[in-house]
Amino acid sequence: MFVVSLVFLFLALIGLIVGIVMPAGSRAVPRLVSMVLAAVGVIAFVFSMFTTVPASNVAVVTTFGKVGTELLGEGAHFIAPWSRTRDIYLAQQRVDAAKSEAGSKDLQSVHADLVVNFVVDPNKARELYVSNPSLSYAELLLQPATYETFKAVVAQYTAEELVTKRQEVSAAIARNLQQRMVQYHLVVQNVNLVNFGFSKSFDQAIEEKVTANQKAATAENNLKRTKFEAEQRIAQAEGEAKAIAIQAAAVEKSGGVGYVQLQAIAKWDGKLPQYVAAGSPMPFVNVK
Repeated sequence: MFVVSLVFLFLALIGLIVGIVMPAGSRAVPRLVSMVLAAVGVIAFVFSMFTTVPASNVAVVTTFGKVGTELLGEGAHFIAPWSRTRDIYLAQQRVDAAKSEAGSKDLQSVHADLVVNFVVDPNKARELYVSNPSLSYAELLLQPATYETFKAVVAQYTAEELVTKRQEVSAAIARNLQQRMVQYHLVVQNVNLVNFGFSKSFDQAIEEKVTANQKAATAENNLKRTKFEAEQRIAQAEGEAKAIAIQAAAVEKSGGVGYVQLQAIAKWDGKLPQYVAAGSPMPFVNVK
């Protein structure tokens, strides 16, 4: 815009010069044209001093390549017409580290897709621009560091720990990644592990182990149930034996065979059997 305004001002100046050197009778048109060009040039010059910073951004001001010390906040600002601004986004951003691969502590192959949420340190936005004028820090700095951090952290855990301590692993990756990004003025907020898994052979081994554990648990439960049922039967048999022994002792104490016959008489309904097998004693015949 500044260059355009200078062009219009230059044309206006030429128009004025032409109007002055031309004969008096033919100066009206050149003067009118020069006035229009001058007005357009002034308007363009004013607009070249006006800039707007979008929401969730700050802007650095550069003058002939030199970065200014002050940052511009959101809203409208007037700057020198020969200066330029560059917006830096401060809200949350993300970078994807797809198909990350690493080895666990017990030498198992691990793969995952990582999603890193981060922001630019608002107090270090100028330093960030000075060190990375292209502002391609996500691809050039954060993504490669994410791959390396994933490998370093995963190597500290066994495959089983990576499954049971997944949240702890994510927090460790975020913490280590933040330590790396401090020098680049980026703040890592969190790291999410997506499509986290192991090699097919390891997954199959885990499945077989789970199946074996389930079968072992079932067999153990069956054994416990069988043992319990056997103990129940033994206890029942022991109880019955003790009851019989107690009854026998009571009978012996009360008179032995005579007591048994007496109990039979007490329970007899008075009816004799219609048929008696040969050699069988007649009931109660020998009762004295």
